[in-house]
Amino acid sequence: MKRIFNFQNIIFAAIAVYLVFMLVTQQKTLNDNVDRRNSINAEIASAERELQEIEEEEAVFGSEEYIEKRAREDLGYVYDGETVYIRQN
Repeated sequence: MKRIFNFQNIIFAAIAVYLVFMLVTQQKTLNDNVDRRNSINAEIASAERELQEIEEEEAVFGSEEYIEKRAREDLGYVYDGETVYIRQN
């Protein structure tokens, strides 16, 4: 009868276990990198939207409409004869 636990079988089993372990580890690392890439892509998209908003605001900066908007929103200015309604939450 042939011995099941000879030296070659033990070495082969050890190598197989090592390869499976490395495969699982590499797959986990790959999944982590994909998640990180997706997160970075979302941050880039958000930054690009913010940049576009800033560029749009910069395009109208100094114009009459911009100055009026800022005065109304930030300082609460109104024209003579306008009725101001204050909404309370």
